[in-house]
Amino acid sequence: MALQPKAHIADLQPGTHGGINFCAQAGGGARHNAILDFSTCCNPYGPPPSVNESLAKADISLYPDPGCREFIDLLSHKIGAARENLIATNGSTELLRLAALAYTGHGDTAVMPSPTYGEYELACKIAGAGVVKYRSTERTGFRFAARNFTSLARKHCPSAIFLCNPNNPTGQYLGFSAIRNIVSSFPDTLVVLDEAYVSFTADAWDSLELLHYPNILIVRSMTKDFALAGLRLGYGVASREIINTLKKVRPPWNVNSAAQQAGIAALDSPGHMKQCSALINEGKDYLVAQLGPLGYRVLPTDANFFLVRVGKAATFQSRLLEKGFLVRDCSSFGLPAYIRIAPRRMQDCLKLIAAIKSMQSEAR
Repeated sequence: MALQPKAHIADLQPGTHGGINFCAQAGGGARHNAILDFSTCCNPYGPPPSVNESLAKADISLYPDPGCREFIDLLSHKIGAARENLIATNGSTELLRLAALAYTGHGDTAVMPSPTYGEYELACKIAGAGVVKYRSTERTGFRFAARNFTSLARKHCPSAIFLCNPNNPTGQYLGFSAIRNIVSSFPDTLVVLDEAYVSFTADAWDSLELLHYPNILIVRSMTKDFALAGLRLGYGVASREIINTLKKVRPPWNVNSAAQQAGIAALDSPGHMKQCSALINEGKDYLVAQLGPLGYRVLPTDANFFLVRVGKAATFQSRLLEKGFLVRDCSSFGLPAYIRIAPRRMQDCLKLIAAIKSMQSEAR
C-alpha cells in the first residue's frame, strides 16, 4: 500500500489567492511583468524608499535574529504595546496557522464568517479542527450580523473564532462595540482579529484597547501596508500568555534578515502610508464611479478593495487577462458571480476601465 498522509490532510486543497500564477504564466500567455494586477490588495505605490536602502544592511551569511528584537523594540515604541505582547511572523498568514496549531485540534470547533479569507478554514483543518461558518447573504450585501454570529457560535462552544476586520473580500468594517461583545462573550475562546487591511480604513478604531481581554489575538500585516509581499512580514499583539504560547510553535528564524530590516525602515516611514492611502482612495472612487454606469453592481466597502457583480466571474477574469489585466475571481469565496478589485495607480485604473469598456463592445 502506498504511503498515505493523515486522513484529515488527504482531502485538503491548497488555498486560492490573488496574484499572478507564475506556474501558469511559465507555460505561455502574457508575461507576468506585462500584467496589471488588480487582484492583490497590497499598497500599489510600493515600499518607502528607505526600505530598499535597508536591504543592504541584511547580512544573509548569518542566521536572522530569531526574536526579531530590533524590529520588535521599534514596533513596541511605535504602537504603544509592550514587547512581551508582540510576535513577528513570516507574513500574517503564518501567524494564523500558528494560532490554529496552538489552540485548535481534533474534536475542537472553530467558528468564522463566510465569505471571508480562506486561510482561516485551511489553518484549522490542518490542525484537525472542525469548522462552522456563519453565512452572510447576497440579499443583504453580505453584511455581517454580529448578534446572529454570536448566537451561532454559542451553540458550538468554539476553541477559536476568526474575524477579518475589514473583511476580505466584502470590505465590511465592524465597529468597536461589535468586536468587544464577541470577545467578551467567549472568555474561554481564542478570538483572532485579523486587521490585515485596517491601515487602509478611514476612521479605524484602536483595537489595542481590547488587550485587557486575555483571549484576543490581533493580527496585522506589514506586507499589505508597505508592499513587502516578496519579503513577508506580519505581527501579532496579544496577552503575554498567548504570545508565549505562539512562540512555542513558531519555527526558528521564521522572519528573514531582509524582512526584519525592511520592517524597521517601514516603521520609520510613517508618512508613507498616509500619502498612499489618499491616492488609493482616489483610484477606488474613480473605479466605483465608472463601473456603476457600465451596468455592474459595486458593493460598499471600507477597505482598499471592493466586490463587483459581473455574472460569471471566471469568464470575466479570463477575458480581462487576455487584455493584460488581472482581477480576483471570487469563486473560491463562494461568490462565483463576483470579482474583487484592488485599485492601482490612477493611470492603471484608467486603463482597466478602458479594457472593460472594450470587452463590452466586443460582446455586442
